[in-house]
Formats: sequence, C-alpha cells, structure tokens
Amino acid sequence: MKATSKPRRTQAERSAATQARILEAAQFLIVDQGLAHTSTQDIARQARVSRGAMLHHFPSRKELIQAAYAEMLRKEAYLLRSFTRTLQPGQNRLKALTEYIWERYQSGIFQVSMDYLSEARVNESELAYVAAESQKFNEALNDVWHIELAAFGCAADIRQAMMNEFMCLVRGMAFQSQWRDDPAYFQNMLQNWLLRARSTLIPAKTAE
Repeated sequence: MKATSKPRRTQAERSAATQARILEAAQFLIVDQGLAHTSTQDIARQARVSRGAMLHHFPSRKELIQAAYAEMLRKEAYLLRSFTRTLQPGQNRLKALTEYIWERYQSGIFQVSMDYLSEARVNESELAYVAAESQKFNEALNDVWHIELAAFGCAADIRQAMMNEFMCLVRGMAFQSQWRDDPAYFQNMLQNWLLRARSTLIPAKTAE
C-alpha cells in the first residue's frame, strides 16, 4: 500500500513557522545573555535562518526585540490566567497565587524588562512602548487578583492597594535577587506579607 504523503505547507504557514522560530530564538537569547549582548546575528544563528530571512520578517533589531518582548508578556499573562484555573476550593489560594507570581518574577521576564527599561529610559517612544505592553500583562494580573480576593469580601480599593503593595515587594525582591542568592530570606518576606494581608482580609470577610 502506497504511503500517504504529508500535505505540503502553504507559503503562509512556512512564513509563520519561520517567524515563530525567530521570536523563540530572540526570547531565549535575551533571557540567557541579556538584551545588550544579543545581536541580530546571534538570533539568526540560534533560529537557524539566514540573516536575509530574518530581515524579511523583522527589518530592524528594534522591531524584532519589541515583538519578542510583547510575546514574552503575552505568554506570562496566559500562564497566569491558566494557573488560577488550577486552584482548588479549600486551597490557600492567596498563598498559592503570591508564590506563583514570585516564581515567575525569577524566571527571566523581570530581568528582560529591566534591560529593556535601561535601553528605553532616554527614548520617549520606546519607553511608551514598554509601558503599553506591560499594561497588557498588568490587566491580566488585575483580573486574577481581584477575582481571588473578592472571596474575602473586601472593597475593590483595598484589593487594589494590596496588589500594588505586593507587586512593589516582589519587584524589589526580584531586583535584589540579582546579587543575593538567599531563598529563605525572600520566603520570609513573602510570609510576613501574607500574615499582614490575612489580618486585613479575614476581618473584612467575618464582618459581613
């Protein structure tokens, strides 16, 4: 019996696959070796495409890095929403959520954001781009945070203030972790925040 050959991919499908491979390579390299040390030649080599093919999809380094950063933030937003769907009734959901966010902030996205801000801080249009893309992730964060804390019955402004406080803590810890390898130190700060948070949230719930 004659084997059935696989249908040939269309030009659009091949183009999309090449673009995805380039973006994946760019994301890997800017996490692995830093934004400042990642060149378009490095990315083309990592993606196993010619420089011409890469320039066809991304005519400049700026456009490529922007697209890679946007894709990283999109993935983080998706992972965050997906994680909250795995939380079970009766589980300490606030503890699980805060520990997950801290874990993700150690995965590379925070450092890439810091690298990007360092490059963009003297360029208003680049800074505006970083702010706009970051806002998309922040919208996902806001959504899941308010949903999870709504169960405690506290007002929306209290939930927002607690999220802002927690995210400032996590960003500060992520920055400090660049030179301080001390998991117990950071875990202690998380636990202290959780204790204070619950002392605020539980009275709000029991006062109903």
